This record gives sequence, C-alpha cells and structure tokens, in this order.
Amino acid sequence: MSLDAPPPKARRRKPAAASPPGFHEAAPSAEAPATAPTRVFNLPGGKTMTLSTDRVRATPAIAPQVSFALGQNALGLGLWGLFAPKGVNSFLGLTNSPQATQVLFGARELATGMVLFSDPTRASALWARVAGDAFDIALLSRLTRRDNPKRGNARLALGVVLAVAALDLFAAIRMSNVKRAG
Repeated sequence: MSLDAPPPKARRRKPAAASPPGFHEAAPSAEAPATAPTRVFNLPGGKTMTLSTDRVRATPAIAPQVSFALGQNALGLGLWGLFAPKGVNSFLGLTNSPQATQVLFGARELATGMVLFSDPTRASALWARVAGDAFDIALLSRLTRRDNPKRGNARLALGVVLAVAALDLFAAIRMSNVKRAG
C-alpha cells in the first residue's frame, strides 16, 4: 500500500440475522438470574416455554473441578480401605481390626467419593470430607511416634492428608457459596 493511494473502502457489515421463528432470547425475569443462558420457545396456542440451561453459579469455576478430582481420589482410597483393609493397616502400622478400617476409612471415603463423583458441587459431602480429614490427621499424628515401625509411611500419609484437607476446605468453602437455580 502506498501513501499516495486512497484508503481502501470499508466493508459493509450485514445486519445480524433474526432468531429463527419460534425461538428468541428471553428478557431477564424473576425466575432466572440475568446471567443465566435462557431461551424461550413459542408453543402452539400462543403459549411460551422458557428453558434456563444454567443449574449452578459458582465462582471461580475451578472449585467443581477440584471437588470432582477429590471425589475420584476418595473413590480410590475407599476401594483400598474396603477391599484391602489389612494392606492399609500394614502400610500405616495400625493394629486395629480390618473391619474397623473398612468402616472408618473405606466406607467413609467411598461414600463421599460417590457423592462428589455424581455431583461435585455438593457442599455437604465436601464438609464431610473435611471432618474425615480432621479424624485422619489426629490418627496419623499418633502413628508418627517412635514406637510405630511404619512411622515413615504414616508421615507420608499425614503430609498427603494435610494437602488434601486444604483442597477439601477450599472446595467446601467455595461450594457452600454456590447459588442453585431451582
């Protein structure tokens, strides 16, 4: 392009296409938040049907992903605790019965994991995990004593539980502030 040449003509934009017949954007109403993607369908007889595609509003959006991953982690730990309680006891140096390990660790982790796997925005399951983490921290802290031959494993498990407890607490706080639409 030279400086002597006239500027190129600006292209004219086409006007935005109208919505297809029977389909249009809904005005914000009391039923749906203004930020919810909402569509209104015209039905026979002059009636309308409004669909709101937004079920949950959460900020930031990372919290449901974190709680979904926590749910997957809980499923794995729950299966380990339920089906290999002697392995859990041996790994940590626990001397309790395998049945106690199945109930206190396996069943608890599996229950919260299934809830979070199906609905990662369920704050009650996240708070249950936080309470379970407090129990685990208390138990693992006792297992780090010198008289436990597996105290190195218990320390490792304690570090992992502390990290996961922080994520559980983060997700529980965030998901407690979720506004559910219907």
